[in-house]
Amino acid sequence: MLEDWVSAFDVWVRANAAWAAPATFVIAFLESFPVVSIVVPSTALLLGIGALIGTDMLSPGPVLLACIIGGILGDAVGYWLARAIGPHAVRRRLPKSCRRPYAWSVVVFRRWGWWAVFIGRFLGPMRAVTPLAAGVTGMRNLSFQSANILSAVIWAPLMLMPGSLGGWLAKQLGQDPDPVAIGATLAAAVLLFLGWQRLQPRIVAMVKARLEVGPQG
Repeated sequence: MLEDWVSAFDVWVRANAAWAAPATFVIAFLESFPVVSIVVPSTALLLGIGALIGTDMLSPGPVLLACIIGGILGDAVGYWLARAIGPHAVRRRLPKSCRRPYAWSVVVFRRWGWWAVFIGRFLGPMRAVTPLAAGVTGMRNLSFQSANILSAVIWAPLMLMPGSLGGWLAKQLGQDPDPVAIGATLAAAVLLFLGWQRLQPRIVAMVKARLEVGPQG
């Protein structure tokens, strides 16, 4: 069902290229808005948009800018909402699946502050609750927004890049590709995927361990 939904969206974007930037803004906003990112397949949709950029069907500038702004506002609205309703209301309304990452994020924020906001955007479990934890711990707006903006500027191209690279490779291969080129491309993709699968748990564990230790000195 998810694949059908993503395919339908891809067809729609191809037919409505002028709406690609607004659509990217909405997707990035939902990906960054607390809790919603868990139920919306935003990552797959952004990969699809990236693939269209790689095949030159979409202009990268407006789409990238929309992705950055959507990511910034998604986190910002979640932060302001948490500050407005308070920690008790936030905990009461959180789904059970989010309560553990939320509790861990609150502890991390109290120790690391700015860096927890920055890194949280890149860690799946934390991204869904990062703005809430920052809001309920009373983090200053200026500190939060600076980390929010900087992380979004880096996060947006990283989200679009894999799809863009795949689209570019598909375009280079053409309609009648060389079998050797296909084999080399697939082999490279598999090696990159396996390497990332092996590295990702170690990177996440290392970041978590570093955050839990707290700042030194």
